[in-house]
Amino acid sequence: MRYLVTYDICDDNRREKVIKLLNDCGKRVQFSCFEIDISSQELESLLSRLSKIIDKDEDKIYIFPLSKFAVPFVRKLGKRDTEGNSSLSLIL
Repeated sequence: MRYLVTYDICDDNRREKVIKLLNDCGKRVQFSCFEIDISSQELESLLSRLSKIIDKDEDKIYIFPLSKFAVPFVRKLGKRDTEGNSSLSLIL
């Protein structure tokens, strides 16, 4: 399943750990936003690992499921993906 992960991490060290973990799972699409494609088991593992990194009183991570039916309707404005990776977004 595909997910959109956004975060707001207050501490630089924790943020770097979150970024490294999310980089291993998917592709950064915005400064604080990743697109990942993982199984439900992998998602549970990711949630467990993220919860050990963040400060639950200061930090936020949102993980939005992206239905395969919704993906064709996602739109992107602006800069194209220069890494050559396939993205779920349609460039307008």
